[in-house]
Amino acid sequence: MTRKPLWVVLMVNGVLIASGNARAIEVSTALRTAIGGQADGSRDLGQGDLSSNEVLYLNVSPRVSVELNKEWTFYFRGRAFFPTGDVLDNDETQTTLQRQTKSFVKLDEAWLKYGGFTSYPGESVRFGHQIIRENDRTWLGRDLDAIYWVFNTTQLTSSAGVSHQFSAYRSDGIDLQSELRDRIYGHANIATDWKPEHQVGFRALHARDIGGFPSLQRAVGSDPKLEEVDLTWLGLYFSNGYLNAKNPASLKYWGDVTYLFGNTTNASLSPNKFVSGFSKQEIGAVASTAALRWRPFIAPVSFGAEYSYSGGGGKSQYRQSGLQGNAVQFTGITTSVYRYNEALRAQLGNLRIASVYASYTMQSDEFAVVAQKFEKDDKRVPIITNNVSAITNNISGDVGYGIDFIASHFLSKGILSTSQDDDGGDVIEDPRSAVRLRASLFNPGRAYARGSDINYRVIVEATLWWF
Repeated sequence: MTRKPLWVVLMVNGVLIASGNARAIEVSTALRTAIGGQADGSRDLGQGDLSSNEVLYLNVSPRVSVELNKEWTFYFRGRAFFPTGDVLDNDETQTTLQRQTKSFVKLDEAWLKYGGFTSYPGESVRFGHQIIRENDRTWLGRDLDAIYWVFNTTQLTSSAGVSHQFSAYRSDGIDLQSELRDRIYGHANIATDWKPEHQVGFRALHARDIGGFPSLQRAVGSDPKLEEVDLTWLGLYFSNGYLNAKNPASLKYWGDVTYLFGNTTNASLSPNKFVSGFSKQEIGAVASTAALRWRPFIAPVSFGAEYSYSGGGGKSQYRQSGLQGNAVQFTGITTSVYRYNEALRAQLGNLRIASVYASYTMQSDEFAVVAQKFEKDDKRVPIITNNVSAITNNISGDVGYGIDFIASHFLSKGILSTSQDDDGGDVIEDPRSAVRLRASLFNPGRAYARGSDINYRVIVEATLWWF
């Protein structure tokens, strides 16, 4: 018998209850279509047999919001992806391994929201398959099966949730990445204004594996789950709307510090793919980011700088939650930009990243250029990168530098009534038809093999919204 996720049962029952009490059902729809082309360099930096790749694609994403009554709302968002060839699917909200894929259809969101617990318009609970996003997305920014509570007032923002993932909900057979299988997350956030427009917040996230770990002398298949975690992230952050591109303040800042603690258990494999033993590692690691962006006077130009630190090596090895989505609106433009170089797509952990950038914004056009330098915290320990498969050595900490250029021309104005604008975050999707160019270079440093090639990624995309 097929096991149905609990959120499916709850959502169906909720829809039936709400529909029975409905007075006037309101439906709003939107269709986002993206037609684009993508060119990538060899992900192994010329050290293996991988080659460059060019592909065209069509990405269709329908959205439906149904207000069953003043207390209940149902939301659906799907996606159909049609490339001309194999392409590395780099959707920042996915919970699957980044593998070469062809056409597929996917469920992105299907959730039910109830807002009748109190008279506060900013309080609600959502249950179902949904994207849970925090402002910086370094903790949360993925699609999950979850129960998620939000309570927002003028001076207080808070949220709490329990998340799990039952399936990737894709038609191409690509399953969840192994680290998310049989894993439960609990997360909470509370923030308040310590003075008008200046916020201080505290957040916590706990991840625990609940099963599926192989036993000793057991043979494993492809993409086995070889790690169990019991980890907790505790963080403090300060901001005055740094990650909100439309914030009118001249000087904007972001600062955070995170402490990660707990333990991991890893299974080792014999040459014939049998589990031969286990090792346990205690973790006590720190990560921090400081950022400033300045817009002089009323000029449409902004200048910014960031510095991110994430410890590496043994007990001090930091890692992101596995639910992160590292693309945000940090440069002052409304287009989300991968924070640690699009051609490299680094994750925090054993890295020190210095970034400087400039951006230009007008009503119909925006541009940004970002330059970054990457250094290992511990040169003996590897780093995690999603778009470069080459492995670093243990001789040098010089990872290299990257440059990103982003340009957007907007074709229309619009308000998307089906957007997730009630989750307490500044980062929302820009519902304007546009033509965008994203161009990125990563020049490897001495931490990679001598003679490594420069990696690149260029994406040209036309996005059209239909309401």
